[in-house]
Amino acid sequence: MTTTQWIAVASVAAVVVSAFAIAAALKGVRDQLRVTVLLTYTERYAKIMNGVPFEARRPGSEYRLSLQPAGEQDSVLSAFREYFNLCSEEMWLYEHRRIDRATWRIWERGIQQVAQFPSFSEAWEFLACEYDYYEKFQEFVTEGILQHTLGSGSAHGTESSQRCDNS
Repeated sequence: MTTTQWIAVASVAAVVVSAFAIAAALKGVRDQLRVTVLLTYTERYAKIMNGVPFEARRPGSEYRLSLQPAGEQDSVLSAFREYFNLCSEEMWLYEHRRIDRATWRIWERGIQQVAQFPSFSEAWEFLACEYDYYEKFQEFVTEGILQHTLGSGSAHGTESSQRCDNS
């Protein structure tokens, strides 16, 4: 083999090794971004749920948002607005392939669990119309999450009366 051929082979080998190194680095960056997204959304979830009274989060409790003082109703609705925003973002991320199916499944199961909170369906009934811009999310909550929850024994209604007269 001539010197020119050796240089050509070495150059090709260097390109191949570099391509593998770049691919490995990109996989590492992607994995790190997935962890960061998961941790960020988990932290946001925890902060939001701290704004919801314990009784409103305990499945099977007798807590009814409609029976609470106006200030508490506003506080709980505000927390659920943040929660529904979080969920709609999660769904958008999944639909646009920014998160993988495994992450979405974890989040979806979490949403199903939160839907069992006695205040969830009342808050959704009040806030659903704020998500008119994202009909797919409205359908996901109303026809997927709440119907699944009602089928599991929840005693709360799911009518999405257009009560967005709140600001």
